[in-house]
Amino acid sequence: MGGLRTGGQRRVFRRLFEPAAGAWLGRRARLAAALVAAVLLAGCTGLAVAVAGGGGDQSDAPTRVLILGDSVAVQTAGDYTWRYRLAHHLNLTAPGRVDFVGDRIDVWDNVANVPGSNDYVDAWFDRDHHAVWGASIRGERDAIANVLRATPADVLIVSLGANDLTYWSAPQTAVDDMIALINNARLLNPDIDVVVSQVLDRSRYDGGRDLQQQATAYNTLLDQQVGSWQTERSRVVVARDYADWDPYRYTWDGSHPNPAGDFVIARAEANALAQLGIGADFGPLYGDFPWPYSGGAVTVTGQPGRNVLTWPATPGATEYLVEQRVLSRGEQAFQRLPGKLTGTPGTNTWTTDPLPAGTITEYRVIPVKGSMTGKPGPPGRATTR
Repeated sequence: MGGLRTGGQRRVFRRLFEPAAGAWLGRRARLAAALVAAVLLAGCTGLAVAVAGGGGDQSDAPTRVLILGDSVAVQTAGDYTWRYRLAHHLNLTAPGRVDFVGDRIDVWDNVANVPGSNDYVDAWFDRDHHAVWGASIRGERDAIANVLRATPADVLIVSLGANDLTYWSAPQTAVDDMIALINNARLLNPDIDVVVSQVLDRSRYDGGRDLQQQATAYNTLLDQQVGSWQTERSRVVVARDYADWDPYRYTWDGSHPNPAGDFVIARAEANALAQLGIGADFGPLYGDFPWPYSGGAVTVTGQPGRNVLTWPATPGATEYLVEQRVLSRGEQAFQRLPGKLTGTPGTNTWTTDPLPAGTITEYRVIPVKGSMTGKPGPPGRATTR
């Protein structure tokens, strides 16, 4: 992947790897697309013949890893995702040795409130997963057999439990459901290894931490009981990120990870996989990491007594800030207008307050996603009629 250097090459691959929203693209189709793209870019027709013709030694097959998770694993439009950070870490420490599998490749569209978005910050990674918004241990406990039957895996990463502890289950009940889920997975594959993620708590508007007591109890029970969950053929390890977790620092809405939170979770998952002999330890955390989006280009139409602004939605943006400078008054710096505008899918529109005819004004918008603020986009200008 490091060989993709030019914008033109990257766009060719993006067209092949990023289907329309709502599309579920299988791994075989994406691998075929990658071969076609490689042939086109390299000009090597022999490459297709060489790759297509080989059966290969099955002992060299990569380890299939299935991520079974909830909203913290699927994440939302405009995110990198911790899955992205984990995949890139494994590309460096176990190149070619891991294949993420699953029946989905999407993130949740948090603006339209629907699944099926492919608006990652960077979709250039193995996005296969089985993470569903609102999923729980008790919901996946009896479904895991069908999941693995449809998508066989060698390693199962289970990132579930927050919804159980929030809505239905006491910590011990959630732990009991977890071992039942693992045993059901072993019915399909007695050799499957399992990474169990700790449950993370959430921030509250009053400065406290929601789910802290339940998450602490659940994670403690995991530590106490996971040793008895091993078999001679199937290992279970815990991905430990709760000690590093601060929902005020590492989430954009109190629950779901921001770019810095992605690293915290990916580090725990990578270190757990390293215990299974897959890749290496992640190393130290990188600290805070900004949300990389800028606002879309603004089109301004001068109307009698006011202006109308339109701009394309920024992936995941829940609100927008508007800045203006009145050129006909000689203003050099943009001034931020009070308040925020609620983001909508597709094209966003806003009409200004009344303005005198002949006023020449430039506007730009800044996307906001929860506690994250992006950068100003290109300005648009109009003269009020």
